[in-house]
This record gives sequence, C-alpha cells and structure tokens, in this order.
Amino acid sequence: MAVAEEIGEFLDFADQIIDGGACAVGVESTIIDCTGNAPRILRPGAITVAMIEASTGQMVVKASNSFIDAQVVEVGVTASVTEEIRVSGSLDNHYAPAAKVLLCETPTPGQGFIAHVNMETPAGVIRLSSPQNDEEFAQILYSALRQADAQGLKEVVVIQPIGIGIAVAIRDRLARAANGR
Repeated sequence: MAVAEEIGEFLDFADQIIDGGACAVGVESTIIDCTGNAPRILRPGAITVAMIEASTGQMVVKASNSFIDAQVVEVGVTASVTEEIRVSGSLDNHYAPAAKVLLCETPTPGQGFIAHVNMETPAGVIRLSSPQNDEEFAQILYSALRQADAQGLKEVVVIQPIGIGIAVAIRDRLARAANGR
C-alpha cells in the first residue's frame, strides 16, 4: 500500500493528499527552537545534537516539554528549560496505534514484533518488520505499527534501537506510542 493510501484512510472525502512518496528518513524532522540564547531540540529527528552543535558552535539545551529525557538523551544535551512550547508531535501519545506498544519485553505468541533483523522471532510471534539498521527502522516504523492495527493485533513488542543519531528519534516516537490512546 502506498503511503498516501495509508494516510488516506484517516481523511474525509473532501481532504486532498499531495503524494511526494515515502519519506527518506521515515520519522518526522527535528524541530529546533532557535529563539533563545542556545538552540534546543523540541522534537528529535534525523538532525542530531552533534550536528546542531557543530553547525552553531553552541551547546544544545534540553527542552522540558520534549521527550529528550533519560530514556532518549543524547550526549551534549545540557540544562533543562522550564517554559513550555507546543510543537507538532509533542503529545505524550501522539504516535500511538490502536495496538498496545510494549517496549523492553520479550514477545509472546500472538503478539506483533518489530526489531532489528539480528533479533530472532520467537515461535508464534508475528514479525511485523526486521529492519537492517536504524535508518531503515525509522523508515518502516509507522507502517509496521499500522500493519499491526490492520491485522487486529492487540499488542506489539518493539525492541528499540540503542545509540545516538536517528535512534534517539525512534525511541522518542516509540515512547509516545507506548503511552497508548
């Protein structure tokens, strides 16, 4: 199914889609607030803390309302800022499918499963995706979660990628998805 067709099921007949094809990154872009004394990431994406710091020569400040917290922090993120800014995708459950998303668990029969290709699929578990690397993980994440809903699965276990870079954005989206609807 094409990306536009997947999104189209959520729209009204009067809505229109301009289909630019699948996103090369997969997860949405990094949102950076540059209105203060130092840049801060409001939503992690493909642009990393290291990239921002290299470009600006400034340390990135942690935004208090973002999901860049103890679970997804990237080296270089410093002091917290207390003011709240609302950005696209910032609700705690913004990326939640109908299926319950479980993180850091071992999948059991009947559950969906998303993990890197090197993770074995237990018997009776429904493999939704086996990305080769973090970049591919970011590209397939939403379609794999939609596939779980399309198959009527009640739960999906996701083994999150570790590390920095796009893995931070993936963990951010998964933390929100795990908050449920």
